[in-house]
Amino acid sequence: MARRMTDILGNPRFRLDDRFRLEPISRSREVATGLSARVHDPAWALTRQWQFGEFTGQDAGSPVLVELSGRSTVVSAWRPAGRQGELEVDHTWLPYDPRSGPLDEMVESENVAEPDELMRLEGGAHFLRLLDEHGFGSRTAEVLAAYGFRDPPTGAADLVTLLAAKVPDAGRIVAEPRIAGLEAVTTDWLTWWKGLFPAKLPDTFDPHRFEHRVDLSVGDKVFHAEEYLGDGLDWFTVDADPAAVPAPAAPAVRAFHREAIPSTVRYGGVPADRFWEMEDAQIDFGSTDVATLDTGRLLLIAFAEVYGNDWFQLPLEVPAGSLTVLDRLVVSDSFGEKHEIHRAGTEDAGWNLFTVSGTEDGLLVMPSERGAVGEPLETVALLRDELANLAWAVERTYTGGHGVRVDRREDWLRRAPAGPPPTEIGAYAVQTIVPDYWLPLVPHAIGPAEIRFALVPLLQPGFDSAPRGRLLHTGGWVHEEEIPRDAAVVSRRNVLSRWFDGSWHSWVRREKNPGGGEGSSGLAFDIVRPSEPWP
Repeated sequence: MARRMTDILGNPRFRLDDRFRLEPISRSREVATGLSARVHDPAWALTRQWQFGEFTGQDAGSPVLVELSGRSTVVSAWRPAGRQGELEVDHTWLPYDPRSGPLDEMVESENVAEPDELMRLEGGAHFLRLLDEHGFGSRTAEVLAAYGFRDPPTGAADLVTLLAAKVPDAGRIVAEPRIAGLEAVTTDWLTWWKGLFPAKLPDTFDPHRFEHRVDLSVGDKVFHAEEYLGDGLDWFTVDADPAAVPAPAAPAVRAFHREAIPSTVRYGGVPADRFWEMEDAQIDFGSTDVATLDTGRLLLIAFAEVYGNDWFQLPLEVPAGSLTVLDRLVVSDSFGEKHEIHRAGTEDAGWNLFTVSGTEDGLLVMPSERGAVGEPLETVALLRDELANLAWAVERTYTGGHGVRVDRREDWLRRAPAGPPPTEIGAYAVQTIVPDYWLPLVPHAIGPAEIRFALVPLLQPGFDSAPRGRLLHTGGWVHEEEIPRDAAVVSRRNVLSRWFDGSWHSWVRREKNPGGGEGSSGLAFDIVRPSEPWP
């Protein structure tokens, strides 16, 4: 190979202001010689390897077989964990079988007091469908006369108002006597109707904090979720509660012994194994933006590049909703030797990963399924208003009895009153009109260091500021710390999930998320607006 200095255009002229580059030029037109990467001095290459310590090894073989044994303790019971003095909840343990469905459905769902008009309409439509399948379609008029809506819904044109006169009322089908000759249809329909409503369970939702509190019994341990926001159960949601007493039922413990062949761990940016293998260009550890104090990031990059081929993995199936602990792990290498591997951090109690706080070891696999989440049925923002020196619960949307989502801001703009008429000096108002979906939270001192915000109606002539959804209630109260400066948003959503046995499960989830900061209601007293703009 020969090298020559040229400028960017390839001209042999050399000037101080030119930029140069080195170009290797092959002496022949074939590329096999360059790709073979021949070493003309093997002794020199071996000497350099010896100088850099590349021959210092442990003569360790590659793992070829892994034997592991342990036990899995299944979640056997759960219960709500409301605070004493605030919520009167039943602390009796409720049995739980992971085969019955995801635990989220029991912890997050709200109890339906009675079906709304939309649900009663859908139930009536299904009754007509079963009527036709059983060959009694000619008796539709008789069914409508016996089970029709007594007071057909009125109002804006929607699905309920349009079909109420053509569909029976599901509420009357449940409460009133059966029609002669249609007993089989009614029985099938009642089985379907009862399946729509989950069994009435104790509510884990705390309306004073808009969070869930729940206890799980796993063997001889109790895991407690103190501030579960309703966004999907996981192992980091709970902590071990050493003072709690587990469920009295015998824990379901499943011991296992497995043998598996390990495989190398692959991740983006791992060093290539082959000499001429092209590495992934999308991941470049060398271009990572690190600062002087980013020691952890630098160590992670060095570990990924130097020791990337030293990690192995093997599959292990564990039951859904269980705490799995490995008792023994033995690795057989290619030399026929066996090595017992202990848990990382055995001698350092402060080093642990993916372990529930309060426990020494074990991986908790929650019996949860987040499923498909629908659009919000109801949205409430909890925010502070520094100008008015108040906190507000802003009910942005709610779902009416017809199953139609109502935007309260748009509804208010259609009914908002006009301001006072101007006079010669301007328009005077004792108090500005606040939208009726802004519900004030008035502070009350409970103790020397405790303040609660009570939801009280805002007295405005001609306007009702009462909440219309299910999250807020007149006379309720909220803890001060639950209304941060960044605000909080509480919502209700429909969730549909599918469990491992193929069954479908649906419920209404209540969850809390961060908000978008403070707000302003525009509330002011004793104000005068000039009739002409000020200069």
